[in-house]
Amino acid sequence: MLWVGFDEGAFRIVSGAEALGRYQSSPGAERSFCTRCGTPMLFRSQRWPGEVHVAGALLDALDRAPQAHVFWDDRAPFTVCEDGLPRRGGQTGVEK
Repeated sequence: MLWVGFDEGAFRIVSGAEALGRYQSSPGAERSFCTRCGTPMLFRSQRWPGEVHVAGALLDALDRAPQAHVFWDDRAPFTVCEDGLPRRGGQTGVEK
């Protein structure tokens, strides 16, 4: 699944905010989802203060290249990635 992190100050929901549900998925982490269809949408964590992570596909180009692969140890075993970006492992976030 694709997650893209944004500075919270540069992110806003322009419509449909009333349909967002929220829950604490683990200590210090909150996930948001559409209460109408169940689609996962947002993630916030004390681990990345000041960021909001958005799930899904992007229609427009990003203003920068990807910076790292997070939760690398938890990836699907068939994942192949040889782009040279840092790989931050699973629950510990330790860089590989």
